Amino acid sequence: MKIRWIRLLAALLTGCLLFSSCSLQERSNINISVSESGGFAEDWEFGFGAQRIIAPSHADGKGLYISGYHTGWYATQYLDLNKLDVYQEMYGERTEENPDYAQARAVWMDAGSGGMLLIGIDCIALSSETVGEIRERLKELCSEHHCLSINIYATHVHAQPDTLGLWGPVGMDGKNEEYMKALVKAAVEAAEEAVGNIRQGELRYGKVKTENMLYDSRYPHIYDDELHQLRFVPEEGNGVRIFLYGAHAEALRGENRMLSRDFPGVLCDVMEYKTGDSTMFLPGAIGGLIMTDELPGILAAAENMEKTGILLADYAMSILPETEQVVSPMLKMGRGEFTIPLDNGAFLLYKTLGILGAQAVRTKSETGYGIRTEMNVLKLGDLAVALLPGEIFPELVYGGEYGSAGDGENPIPLCETAEKYGYAKLLIAGLANDEIGYIVPPSDFLLNEVQPYFDTTMDSVGENHYEETNSVGKDCAWVITYAFEEILKAMAK
Repeated sequence: MKIRWIRLLAALLTGCLLFSSCSLQERSNINISVSESGGFAEDWEFGFGAQRIIAPSHADGKGLYISGYHTGWYATQYLDLNKLDVYQEMYGERTEENPDYAQARAVWMDAGSGGMLLIGIDCIALSSETVGEIRERLKELCSEHHCLSINIYATHVHAQPDTLGLWGPVGMDGKNEEYMKALVKAAVEAAEEAVGNIRQGELRYGKVKTENMLYDSRYPHIYDDELHQLRFVPEEGNGVRIFLYGAHAEALRGENRMLSRDFPGVLCDVMEYKTGDSTMFLPGAIGGLIMTDELPGILAAAENMEKTGILLADYAMSILPETEQVVSPMLKMGRGEFTIPLDNGAFLLYKTLGILGAQAVRTKSETGYGIRTEMNVLKLGDLAVALLPGEIFPELVYGGEYGSAGDGENPIPLCETAEKYGYAKLLIAGLANDEIGYIVPPSDFLLNEVQPYFDTTMDSVGENHYEETNSVGKDCAWVITYAFEEILKAMAK
């Protein structure tokens, strides 16, 4: 009954607004700023903020809605790391519980004349509203230390409390206020420690191809199967490793009710144990839907998660220094703030009900509104890192084959655009500074004819078009691509 009421209200909201067409450039209303650090420095400057635990009074995990799959599902407990073999091997037998709490981690990077904070949080996603709150809390710190940019991303773990509000009971906000306060506090504290822990050294980039690790649930089965590593090597002491990998963090799968950092937590913990370096994990181009495959012969979800993290750590250890590329100390940052036409009536309803914290503005779209969001691009030497506000389909980044269930034209792949502006490599970091949902190729964008954006639909060959129900709309891919090139254009001047 609740679902029918929500669908009716959404239909009324959408039906009361008129769609009128105008150019993509006019509707996106993009504003761009560029800042630069370095060019003359001999070394990079890095600082790491040790992991800050996000654990409010719900320390057992009960009373928190678990995100990622089902609405109205309470978490039952935190996964106990001491029950996993790899943690017993690393730290020995322990009698007390070792809950797999979410963490906030931060890194400061600087090339000599102003730096950037990168803050990672173990959660499903963050709205621009929460990102804005963290940035506001860090405003004074940034002023004191000449911080040019703050970027905050989610590891996109599906075994964490609801941080968007979408997984409570139908029509109700699933966020826990106390937990959100703890999250913001942990992010701020990690950033403060990163700024206070700056050392000089060398930055290196390496990668390794993973075999039989990924699964794509939707045609055309395109994904980036390389594990990417940015490694800061200080003049003395342990360094920092930043991993980027194009997979949803859901090795525990959909029936799980235990709170956990999933495989990124295992990867980071094992690498810290083996190398002594601090670690961070960023999700790459994961739309489509890209996840780690279930490992053969393993039935238990926790074991599947553990083995997945261990395998990725083994791959990371195989990236040898002689195969790494030295990244020159040049940091340039381009930021674009823009509007994506909001065609999804469900998203508009959640915003109207006060559940979603996205910034909505009046513009030309099927609902009469747009989502105001941002994209940030980092130039690290001759590498580009695109910090995208959603879950982009890999084919929109790398090209190749596309689905054809829709009737739209696809934009130029992001890698081609990056190459055009002289970048040797483009790395993707998704779920950064906002969550706008899936970024779907227009040629394969298909909606349910009866309940668009509320019900999924199948195409003529049996492919499930679930991702469209969690997309801002068909124009999203074009706006993202347009904003990306406009940022690179501005950075090239």
